[in-house]
Amino acid sequence: MKKKILSILFVVGFSSMLLAQNHEVKWQEDYDKAMKIAKKQNKPLLIFFTGSDWCGPCKMLVEDFFESKKFGKLAEENFVIYEADFPRNRDLVTAKQRKNNYYLSRMYDVYSYPTIVVIDENGKELGRKKSYNMMRDSSYHFRFLKDIIKNI
Repeated sequence: MKKKILSILFVVGFSSMLLAQNHEVKWQEDYDKAMKIAKKQNKPLLIFFTGSDWCGPCKMLVEDFFESKKFGKLAEENFVIYEADFPRNRDLVTAKQRKNNYYLSRMYDVYSYPTIVVIDENGKELGRKKSYNMMRDSSYHFRFLKDIIKNI
């Protein structure tokens, strides 16, 4: 009987933990496709410049900001999102992604990570937010996105 109760508690606890996990957002993997979606939906494109496998602040920003339910809801309603990744492990991105990401970094003068650049459907920059603080306070990033939304 104790085993059954423990098993039920385990399943309930594990299920609630899964439900409480962060909101999953739909990151576009193809820049050209992301721009087409942005134009079709009349939404700005949020480009996250990162070094996913080596940049400590990028990893913290992903955990604290991009994986939050609050960001998931905000992104779903207001943005098309694309990750311009510059990993050390080149197998993490395709050759086409590397080419597009390099092009984007030069086009928008991005030389440090993490950087978020928001552009309109024509490629005009609407705003940018660089870096992430060691206090792990993502409120600045949320304020940045809300300001973008207000000014559209």
